[in-house]
Amino acid sequence: METSPFRRAYQALERFGAAMFRRMDNFYLTFWHASRGVRRRDDGLPDHVWPVTPGAYVVGNPQAAIAVCTLTSNELMRPIAMLPGVAIAGRLYTCNMGIEKIVSNVCANASIRVLLLCGRDSVLFKQAQSLRALMENGITPDKHIVGAQGYLPVLGGIDPNAVEQFRRQIMLVDRIGETDVDEIGAEVKRLVQEFPPESSAMPASVPVRNVPSSAQAQDEVEGDDSRFVVLSPGGKREPLSYDPKGYFVITLERANDRIVARHYLPDATPAHSMRGRSGEGMLLAFIHEGLVTQMSHAGYLGGELAKAESALRLGLEYEQDKQLGAAPQAP
Repeated sequence: METSPFRRAYQALERFGAAMFRRMDNFYLTFWHASRGVRRRDDGLPDHVWPVTPGAYVVGNPQAAIAVCTLTSNELMRPIAMLPGVAIAGRLYTCNMGIEKIVSNVCANASIRVLLLCGRDSVLFKQAQSLRALMENGITPDKHIVGAQGYLPVLGGIDPNAVEQFRRQIMLVDRIGETDVDEIGAEVKRLVQEFPPESSAMPASVPVRNVPSSAQAQDEVEGDDSRFVVLSPGGKREPLSYDPKGYFVITLERANDRIVARHYLPDATPAHSMRGRSGEGMLLAFIHEGLVTQMSHAGYLGGELAKAESALRLGLEYEQDKQLGAAPQAP
C-alpha cells in the first residue's frame, strides 16, 4: 500500500526528532563522563566505570545479578534498588534511546543475568511490549525491533552485537503492572536464590555504542568530504505563527524537577500542557498528537526541549529562545 504524503512527512519528523535527541544525548554522555573523571580508551569507549551511560536509575549492588526496570513508575526506583540482590533499578519512557541505555548498561556488567519488569506501562509508548519483542525477536538490519508495537522502536545508537549479547545474557521476568514494593521484593528474593551474585563476573567487554569504522574515522580526522554534498549552515525558519496548530511556551518547574510545555492555538488560546523530564519523549508525544505540522517548527521545538532538559539535568538557567546560562543563584 502506498504511503501518503502526510504519513511520509510524519515519519520524517519522527526520524528528525529521534536523531536530534540522540546527538544531544551523545553530547551529554561526553559531559557526564568528563564530570566523573572517566578516561576514554583508544576505541572510544570509557574505561570501566559502571553504569557506562547516564539515565534515570538508582544503583544498588553492582555485583548483583538482577536489574529492575520500573517502566513509568519513578517512585519504585529507589526502594527497589536498595533491595538485596538488585544491581540497578531504573525507569523506561521510550522504545528507542531508553532501551538503548538499558542494553548499554546491562552489557557493560556481566554480573547481571536477570531483567525484572514491573511498574506501570504506557498505553501510548508500549515500552514493555517493545522490550519483550526485542528479547524474543531481535532487530532488523535497519535496527527496528521486530514485532514491537511501541512508538518509534528503533535502536539506531546501539551496536547490533550488543543487542545479541543482551538477549543471550539475561532472562526477562515479567511482573508488569506490579507496583507493590513488598510483592516486588518477594520476587527479587526468589530470583536471588536462583541467580546468586557472582563476584568475579563484572566487567564485560562487549562494545555497546556505535564506533565509526577506521575509514570513517580517517575521513573525520582529515576532513575528507569528497563523498559528500557539502552544505552551508543557515536557512530561514518560517515564523511559528504560520504553523496552523499553534505554538509552545517552555519553562522549568524546578520544585518538581520537570520541564513544562504549554501549547497555545494561533490566537493565543490555551490548548494543551505537558510535564516531563525527557525532552525527546515530550517532542515525540507532541508530534504523535498532531500538534506540530512544520519540520522547522519540530526542529525549533526539539532544540528548545533539549536545552530545557540539559538545564534541568545540569542545574543551568533556562529561558526560551536564549542561550543556557549559569546555574540560578539561591535567594
